[in-house]
Amino acid sequence: MQLKIGIFCVLACLLTGCALPDSGPKTSRILEEAAGRASPPFALVDVNSQSLIRNVERPRLSLAARFGEGPRDPGLRIAVGDVISVNLWEAPPGSLFGTAASSTGQQQASGSSVTIPPQVVSSDRTIGIPYVGRINAAGRTPAQVESMVVAALAGKAVQPQALVTVQQSTANTVTVTGEVAGGARVTLSPAGDRILDVIAAAGGLRAGVSESVVYLTRRGATMALPFETIVQSPRENIRLRPEDVVTVVREPRTFTILGATGQNGEVPFSSQRVTMANAVARAGGLQDNRADVTGVFLLRYEPLDVARRVVPPNNPLLRRGTAVPIVYRFNLKNAATLLAMQSFEIQPRDIVYVSNASSVDVQKFMGLFQGLTSQALSATSVGISAAAAN
Repeated sequence: MQLKIGIFCVLACLLTGCALPDSGPKTSRILEEAAGRASPPFALVDVNSQSLIRNVERPRLSLAARFGEGPRDPGLRIAVGDVISVNLWEAPPGSLFGTAASSTGQQQASGSSVTIPPQVVSSDRTIGIPYVGRINAAGRTPAQVESMVVAALAGKAVQPQALVTVQQSTANTVTVTGEVAGGARVTLSPAGDRILDVIAAAGGLRAGVSESVVYLTRRGATMALPFETIVQSPRENIRLRPEDVVTVVREPRTFTILGATGQNGEVPFSSQRVTMANAVARAGGLQDNRADVTGVFLLRYEPLDVARRVVPPNNPLLRRGTAVPIVYRFNLKNAATLLAMQSFEIQPRDIVYVSNASSVDVQKFMGLFQGLTSQALSATSVGISAAAAN
């Protein structure tokens, strides 16, 4: 009688106790949430063909396409605030800039010259030249200013020559900041500096190559591209323009995998292309005794233009005008889906989830039942033994 009471208590605990532990929703639950509401929280898309894979592919970002390759000659011009150095010469026997005499008291045949101390281009856009006065320098190239100085000295000096040098520029610079060894304003050279040139001038990267993303901002427009892409594709290493801003950000490329796989957690990937098949393999594959092969999912927020290619046009999620939450389903019982997994590319911050099979709950229940009944039987045996002893 006591044995029956003990077993009855165990069954009562099982029937009235908490739900069995689980690693996430079942496949049936996900399908119900996607189809059973007027305003579903996400769109469900079955991945079963290569044609769908082509629709999911995102357009390749390109700095060259967005901003252009850039001219070989950046057309650097003197600007207000630049520090300018001017050297002047005249041929002999000219003495406008002073007379250099030899030890015999006769004038040397080298003529005369003068170096004007470095000066800042003033707010009125001018610089001062001896025997000329102030000339408008801002907005002109050094060669143009040289021609203006030579023309102004004609008739005052013998065959005058001028050399104008920009020693320091505030306008003809790009700002390099973020995950670089030394953020700085880098002065552009007349040859035309590229993205990798200015990053190297700022001391190089602090983060790893595969973790670094370059943001280029020009005239209010910003585009990001992985540093590795710029290195591998010389076309993306475009020439910069004055006032560009280059920001290097550390963005580790990872995806998260959960559910009935060999391991759960955040998985980093350094290669440019990782497929769904690669992702499942890196997590140790599916667990034979747990996984529902019809319930392998990938969760992602897709840009609106991509979502419109894979989601029915009447789906209310498309009317939000923002990124659309999409759950891609892979039914691995279909051979076509297995082939599609080899082409479906993983994006950073994707979530891969493998649902438990329905039979797992039965196994858990039976395991829990056997464990508790064993404890109950042991307790009952102890009680019977104690009663017999009395």
